[in-house]
Amino acid sequence: MPTAMGTPALLWIALLLFSPDGISAAIWKSKVSLNPPWNRIFRGENVTLTCRGNNSREDDSTLWTHNKNSLEAKTSRWDIINASIQDSGEYRCQSKGLSTSEPVYLDVISDWLLLQASAEMVLEGEPLFLRCHGWRNLNVYKVTYFKNDKALKYWYENHNISITNATTGDSGTYYCMGIIQQILYTSNHLSIKIKKASQSKYFWLQFLIPLLVKILFVVDTALFISTQQQLTVLLKIKRTRKGNKFMGPQPRPEPPKN
Repeated sequence: MPTAMGTPALLWIALLLFSPDGISAAIWKSKVSLNPPWNRIFRGENVTLTCRGNNSREDDSTLWTHNKNSLEAKTSRWDIINASIQDSGEYRCQSKGLSTSEPVYLDVISDWLLLQASAEMVLEGEPLFLRCHGWRNLNVYKVTYFKNDKALKYWYENHNISITNATTGDSGTYYCMGIIQQILYTSNHLSIKIKKASQSKYFWLQFLIPLLVKILFVVDTALFISTQQQLTVLLKIKRTRKGNKFMGPQPRPEPPKN
């Protein structure tokens, strides 16, 4: 039978089954993003972590963990002001109705020169950004970027490196050198890996779900038509019986005379 809105019942069940709030909620994960987007920062700097995928209007709908310990914040933002070494570690979040995010690692470093990357693990085809950053935003000049101990780029004035479509050939160990207040400094070494993009283990659902919805729609429509036909037959039988009742008993035929 159709629902009150005229939509087949089984179709509604399918939509509910595969909605983000249904049993397949594990497919839709929360995601932590950083602003600024660097996961290595200097001690004393600020960074904001945002839990993406939170569509809830509730103020207490987000769960945060730092090194697997729960944080007090329940909103979609976690602000780190005047970062200390203790703020380093693994961060995860979970928005209401979604599964827990993949971990994001933050390193708080005390040094003069720091090589920052938009990510240390990048999928092939995604962008990659590198930055040679001076402590307290001090000016850095005569900057040289290195990859696998070979000079990659040189600028007299400091510039970032932008790789719009990373390939596996961009994997390697990076660092930079530059002059701050007439002293030459070398940054930390950063290992960056570019992974080949692979299909998600849930990729088959994008084909299976529409197919199931269509099958359920066809089955439910057929059941609806069959039910309507049966109902029509029952109504005809009921009308026939009702008509016979009002006509009263029919006279018996007389026996034939000899």
